[in-house]
Order: sequence, then C-alpha cells, then structure tokens
Amino acid sequence: MTEVFIVCNTIHELGGVQRWAHRIGELLAERGHRVHLVGIFAVRQPHELASADPDGERVEPAYQTSLIHPNLYGGKPKPALLSRIANPLAYVRYKRWQAVQRSGAGRLRALFAGASDPADTVVICAQVHAMEWVAQAAPPNLPVIAMSHESYAAANASSRGRRVRSLYRTAARFVSLTDADAHEWTRAGMNNAAAIPNPLPIPALGGADPAARVVVAAGRLSQEKGFDLLLDAWHQAVLSRPGWTLRIYGSGPEHDALREQARSLGLESSVDFAGQTGDIAAALVEGSIFASGSRAEGFPMSLLEAMACALPCVAFDCAPGVRELVHDGVNGLLAPPGNTEALANALGRLMDDAGERATMGKAALESVSAYAPDRIVDRWERMITLVLR
Repeated sequence: MTEVFIVCNTIHELGGVQRWAHRIGELLAERGHRVHLVGIFAVRQPHELASADPDGERVEPAYQTSLIHPNLYGGKPKPALLSRIANPLAYVRYKRWQAVQRSGAGRLRALFAGASDPADTVVICAQVHAMEWVAQAAPPNLPVIAMSHESYAAANASSRGRRVRSLYRTAARFVSLTDADAHEWTRAGMNNAAAIPNPLPIPALGGADPAARVVVAAGRLSQEKGFDLLLDAWHQAVLSRPGWTLRIYGSGPEHDALREQARSLGLESSVDFAGQTGDIAAALVEGSIFASGSRAEGFPMSLLEAMACALPCVAFDCAPGVRELVHDGVNGLLAPPGNTEALANALGRLMDDAGERATMGKAALESVSAYAPDRIVDRWERMITLVLR
C-alpha cells in the first residue's frame, strides 16, 4: 500500500481538475492505496462531487480530503518587478502573499510528515500554482509527480509555461494528458515528461436519446471555456431550427455576462442556464448533442462524460486532447478554433439529422473504452512504482 497525496489549487470546486482528482483518488483507494486529496485554498461556493461509483460508496478511511489554508482562492500573487517599484502597495500585498505561502507550506509540510511510511509515499501535484506550495513543503526524499492539465500551447500562452519549466524541471516525473503535449514539453527541455490521459469520470453506459431536441453544454462559466463563443454560434444555428434548446450546466464568473449576452441576442427562449448539477450523467442523457466552445483545453473531462453517455460532440479543435477524443465526422464534429460560423454549421448539421446523431453517438460510446478506469489507474500505479524505486 502506497500513501498518495494529490494536491490541487482547490478540491471542492466544480472543475475538470477537481473531477480528475476525485476520480483518481477513488480509483487508487479502491486498489488499496491510502489517498489524501489536498486543496491549497477554500472556495466561496464549495461543491461536493458525487462518487463515480454507481453505489455512491467511497473507500474509508483511505480516502481523505484536507484544506491547507483558509484563505479563499484568488489571493494576490507576486507582482511584476516594475509594478512593485511603481506601486509600493503592490509590494506590501506581495509580502502578505509570501506570508500566506509560508503558512500554507508549513501546514502542507506537517501533512506530508504524517505519512505512515515516508519511504512508500508519493505526491501528485495536479496544478502549477499548487506546486509553489509543494516545492516549499516537500522534503528532498519525497518524490513528486507534477502535472499540467492544459495543452502545451495553452500553458505557454500565459505565465504558466514559464512556471512549469521552472517548478517542474526537478520533479520525479512531469505528466501531461496527451502524448503530443508530452512530446512538445520534451522538445522544450523537460526531459522528465510523460503522458497519462484522464480516466472516464463516469461509467460508459450510454443512454442519450438521439431524438431529443436538446444540445447540452457543461463547464465552468469562465472566459477560457468560451461559452460566449458558443452563444454566438447557437444564435446562428437555432435561427432556422425552432424548438431546439441549448442547456448550459455550470457556474462561474461569466454567469451574469452570459445571461446578458443571451438576452441581447434574443435567445431567452432557446437557452436554459441550468446551474450546477451533482449528477452530470443524468443531465447529459437528456440531450442528443454535446457542444463545447472552449478556447483552450487539456484533455476535456466534459467531452469524456458526454461520449460515455453516447452523445456526439461538437467542439473547437483547440488542443491535442480534443483531437484525440473527437474524430471529425466519426464520433463528432470539429471546427477551427474561434470560428463561430463553422461551429454553428457543425451544430446545424447534427441538429438536422437524427440518424447521424445516433450513428456518431454510438461511435462516441465505443471510442471511450480506451480510457476505461482500470486501464488508466494501471498506468498510474506503474508511474508511482517507477518514482518510488
């Protein structure tokens, strides 16, 4: 039995990384490992994720959750040098932030020190922000597997790419979600790069009704998830197809702006903002198409969930993980990133053809067998064994 600490920015938030952490935690616990899910920060609206086990049972006491710091996620990180010089208050905030980090790292260090057998303990750090705490807290003899849940291109479009190269270079292994992304990181000098995709977060039981006139979308209502682009595409697609509904599940900072956008486009009667759901499978099977407007992705849990419910997916071709899941014209349709007209045409094509929805939905269900939980947790166990040698 290995003791595994899975560390994320937050653990009680409705997001893809959190769903991944809970699912991998369950799977490793079922194999007999002692698992701790660790969130660095609390969140304003905690969300308890339902177990993927059909019986809703978790393995106890091997499966535990912890919060390292009571401060809410979204504190003030280190400002740029010029900002600190030009604005002394920025430097004061930075010093306060350093104190938060020291306090949090101390609590995390104590948690690691409580492992029953330090020689058989490993840390999986799922996000680069959390790695700032892990780097301060983990002793040299504690192997750390660092992860990026976004594509190589998305990480390097922000400061996260630089931070990955800095913080992850000395990790025992650096895990991406696709072979293509691991290859790009290796070319960038990260010689510890490897790849393990996400496991199916829910059982692959199908159930979607191709005759339903409902397009489902789900995710955090934030800029990177592109719900504004999806609404623009929906406005074009539904114009000549009355009777269809776009049902959006999720919450987030863009909620009010998206509602206003839907109102300004005259979509109040065809867009349903359904809020958060604790049973994503039940929500998905009410639709016949799944739509994603994401600007950037890693290996989208939402697409995996939709395909497990036999939904064909329409998405922007924004990352290797999307292309690995959605085979254009086979189990879904892809549009060039950001091209809302192409996304609208793809939606319209499936909205007009129930037969094609059924065929692609069946293909989607069949294709997700490659991500069966047993296969993915086998790979994680091999990775853990490797870093503990």
